[in-house]
Amino acid sequence: MKPLSIDINRDTCIECGFCEKICPRNAIAPHPEYGFVIGDACVGCGLCVKKCPVMAISKK
Repeated sequence: MKPLSIDINRDTCIECGFCEKICPRNAIAPHPEYGFVIGDACVGCGLCVKKCPVMAISKK
């Protein structure tokens, strides 16, 4: 399994779902316990980082 290059700050995330909608690879999915999780399809393009309305997503 490859290391993920994107991280979602669960304290800052408002669970708006915009990252899930904007991801071109469908790599972000809702999770009942963790808000949103980033899957193996993530290639680290950074689109979610740039578009998050509360800046809860960052590149590692």
